[in-house]
Amino acid sequence: MIEPLDYPYILYNEVIMYIEAKWNRRLDDTERQVLIEGYRYGRMVEAENEIKILYAD
Repeated sequence: MIEPLDYPYILYNEVIMYIEAKWNRRLDDTERQVLIEGYRYGRMVEAENEIKILYAD
């Protein structure tokens, strides 16, 4: 499996702040790390799909 890329922390902050506002509480460290890993994985899958679309025959 391809390892997801690391992104600037400000991008992670955006999704962390979104979830904290939606849940109306601060996330603990474990929740933040799971959210970051999910974000990285989601961005990787999205990029792979865009590449497939660009190179589709």
